[in-house]
Amino acid sequence: MKQLQQGLVKLGYMTQAQMNTGTGSFGPATESAVKKFQADNKISATGYYGTQTAAALAKALKTTTPPPTEPGKFTKPAVISAPSPNSDSRNGADIDTIVLHHTGTNNGSGDLAWMRNKDSKVSAHYMLDRDGKIYQLVGDDKRAWHAGKGELHGEPTDVNARSIGIEIVNDGSGKTAFTDAQYKALTQLVGYLKQEHDVPAKNIVGHKDVAVPKGRKDDPAANFDWARLRKGIGG
Repeated sequence: MKQLQQGLVKLGYMTQAQMNTGTGSFGPATESAVKKFQADNKISATGYYGTQTAAALAKALKTTTPPPTEPGKFTKPAVISAPSPNSDSRNGADIDTIVLHHTGTNNGSGDLAWMRNKDSKVSAHYMLDRDGKIYQLVGDDKRAWHAGKGELHGEPTDVNARSIGIEIVNDGSGKTAFTDAQYKALTQLVGYLKQEHDVPAKNIVGHKDVAVPKGRKDDPAANFDWARLRKGIGG
């Protein structure tokens, strides 16, 4: 039971606090989380943790090592599917921007659960946890709700419609380091997205660069190493 709950926490279906209050027991919070996981994975939402659900959970938690890449070429890194309902149509807009955020906490499971809660009305396409695991919440073809009112290079625009949003688990204090695992995963992910969508290097930006009015946002935090990322992706 504890292993089931830990898996549901990692995937954002329940919080660590919920697990701590019911560790080892199949209470209402665990049952509700199982039902939501089953619904997302097109399994009959009975709340019963049987072999089909166990197999789907194991598959969702599995991360594989991406194949070696050719110099200057990126492949899509392994991602864990964690669907969020908070998205809509891009209405034909092309992807030409990547926006980086920090989540504002160091609690990846809580951040994931919040972005998957329909009442939060926020999301991102990807979230990078402290250990480098990458969760995909919204398909690249959809408009995630991550940037709010914005502009790009001084021109007002619907940033969400034209961008991929990436949340990095970090409290944003400027004192908490972004981990090596996060930088490695982020380099692979941003490198792949830049290549896949032909995103200009100048359009790989922070939330603080596009949010209006200026000063409304400060992410990613001041200690984020932009030079390390740009060197890793080749521009």
